[in-house]
Amino acid sequence: MRRTPALFVAAGLLLVTLSACSSAPSANCDDAAATGAASDLISVSGKVGATPDVSFPTPLKTTKTDRSILTKGTGDLLQTGQAVRADVTIYNGATGELMPRSQYGAPEGTLPITIGQTVAGISKGLVCAREGSRIAVAVSPKDGINDGATSLVIVLDVRKAFLPRADGAPQPHQAGMPQVVFAPNGAPGITVPKTTPPTKLKIADLKKGDGTVVKRGDAVVVQYTGVLWKNGTVFDSSWTKNGSTTMVANDASSGASSGGVITGFADALIGQKVGSQVIAVIPPDKGYGKEGSGAIPPNATLVFVADILGIQ
Repeated sequence: MRRTPALFVAAGLLLVTLSACSSAPSANCDDAAATGAASDLISVSGKVGATPDVSFPTPLKTTKTDRSILTKGTGDLLQTGQAVRADVTIYNGATGELMPRSQYGAPEGTLPITIGQTVAGISKGLVCAREGSRIAVAVSPKDGINDGATSLVIVLDVRKAFLPRADGAPQPHQAGMPQVVFAPNGAPGITVPKTTPPTKLKIADLKKGDGTVVKRGDAVVVQYTGVLWKNGTVFDSSWTKNGSTTMVANDASSGASSGGVITGFADALIGQKVGSQVIAVIPPDKGYGKEGSGAIPPNATLVFVADILGIQ
């Protein structure tokens, strides 16, 4: 169900996969880089969202990632596990050489990033910043790309922040549906009733949002957990994989070039509003059918709880 996070650069000629280990989603600032001497050496001019003019002394070396927030944005503090769209410029700190850069000025040029799923130096620069911020980050080699031998200089413009969790109005429980409780960070715990599973798709709102309506084919930012109806076993959860992910609200079996998800999950997303949280009981014919998939056995009825956090 998950997609591999990737950084698309400039005119799409270069693809840099940015992946690194991180802690589970957090609402505090423990993972944020502190202000430090190295980031203070980075000079940046220009408006947020426009190509920055960046200068710094070379070689710039640091053994600890630090940051300077050059422009303070608005809104809530960004959390580990939260998805954003950002403009990114990267330099080799030793030589001053320009490395990957966003396509500034084009909405499609901003980069989808999930904090905690990308390069550690980028995540540390984003945690506890705000939407609209411009941040200069001096990245230590261990927090850089591919465990590099040199420090990096990164400038981040946070153009859009997606919800960290569903914020819609709570809805009453529907009879016959699984019960759901929530951890402090918003992760759901699902208790399946000891009854025969329904043979038809059932969808109910746990929270009703008031944001943009999800249309077929939209790339939707979600947090989700899936369990087996048979025994309540969790077979997949974004909450244990460092945060939100993006899924295409389309039936994967339709053959659409944009991809998609299982039929029942697509049906649960389409028509919902951003900020909503939905629960879906998915029979085998709208799930993985007679074949099953990985930890999902053949002819399994599935239960998903999904937070709808935004549309890319």
